[in-house]
Amino acid sequence: MSTENKPDEKELWKKIPGSEGTDRAETFIELSHLAYDRGDHKAALALCQSAREIYEGLTTFVGTSRMLHVYEGITWSLRKLDRDAEAAQVALDAVEILKDEDPAAAIEMFRDAGRFFYAAENYERSLECHTKAIEAVDPDNSDMTMGIDYYNVGSAYVQLKRYPEALAALLSAREYFKKDKEPERVYYCDEYITVCYIELGNSVEAMVYAQKTLDFAITSQKNILEIWARYRMGCAKVLIGEADEAEAELRQALSMNADSCHTDWDLAIDIEKEIAKLLVSKGRVSESEEILRRIANLEEIMSDEE
Repeated sequence: MSTENKPDEKELWKKIPGSEGTDRAETFIELSHLAYDRGDHKAALALCQSAREIYEGLTTFVGTSRMLHVYEGITWSLRKLDRDAEAAQVALDAVEILKDEDPAAAIEMFRDAGRFFYAAENYERSLECHTKAIEAVDPDNSDMTMGIDYYNVGSAYVQLKRYPEALAALLSAREYFKKDKEPERVYYCDEYITVCYIELGNSVEAMVYAQKTLDFAITSQKNILEIWARYRMGCAKVLIGEADEAEAELRQALSMNADSCHTDWDLAIDIEKEIAKLLVSKGRVSESEEILRRIANLEEIMSDEE
């Protein structure tokens, strides 16, 4: 927003004492935008909550677009404050208000709730929300929308270790993204499809999809995609029994991760553990033990436990 069009914050605050009803709520919303833009998410949250209280206390009808705007402001402010579970619950509250007047907006709020529950690591609730989004009848659904919904369902199933269901959802998502000519989104499906086949012990299909993942990652020249693709390829090669090639892929993924601008330490730990397991299978037990000893401190640091 340019400074010419930006409302004056002091003037907005001066309007508050003399305003009421919808005008007062809309002033709070304008102030919340300013607070959000400058990174004061606590203030943005409080202002949106004040607007919500006003709207919900009115006896006259408040348009669903206004209510949706307020709920979106609350949920995204909560997310910025790392309060994902609360954001998800607010999104579900919005569904109840919107479902009769604006079913499409209610479905989108289901999707948001699913994303927020996923971020909060409540994968069961995330799955529930995304499944409801798929089941809802929405004439505006596109191949992209359906692909995203099935991908979100598949991702939740992966986190819940329900791999057959995850595979079915991810293969559906892949077809929708393929129809929409979205190769990077197909890559993300292929990566998780690889995981499913590895966990299900299907080495042949795991190799097929690991190769698809790696091919796109190399072609796109996106470092982070290649790191994950080589990690998945290494795991697939372990499963198929190509131990030396598996070790080479895993070590390359580890090296690329270490050299990246933002090292993913959780991924580094996972790769090191995979290498350690592989070394044991190759009879190099002392090397495996040294890796596990070396990463023990890093693992403790990255642990969620207090």
